[in-house]
Amino acid sequence: MKVIHIFGYGESQIISETLNYKAELTKFTKLQAVVDDVKSKKPADVEAKDYHAINIFADNKVSYLTNDKKSSFSCKFSDINQTKLNALVAEFQALKDAEPVKA
Repeated sequence: MKVIHIFGYGESQIISETLNYKAELTKFTKLQAVVDDVKSKKPADVEAKDYHAINIFADNKVSYLTNDKKSSFSCKFSDINQTKLNALVAEFQALKDAEPVKA
């Protein structure tokens, strides 16, 4: 996995060496656990707001972005729960594999 984008407008996308796939948030069952994990990393002095986008950059950082810089924050990639993240990556692959083959 290189990057996962979770967009507040209702979609999520994974981009990796072998998978580039986007789906509606409603199709995921593992995504909310990752969102909650990222939200739990919010520093105490940052105002809690809904995200505009969450960007998870493998081996680097995770950005929780709102429409207001004062309520946006970042944490280390290594700080998020890798089991939850791996389950989400597997779900992306399963959703892609379940799509009908386009002729």
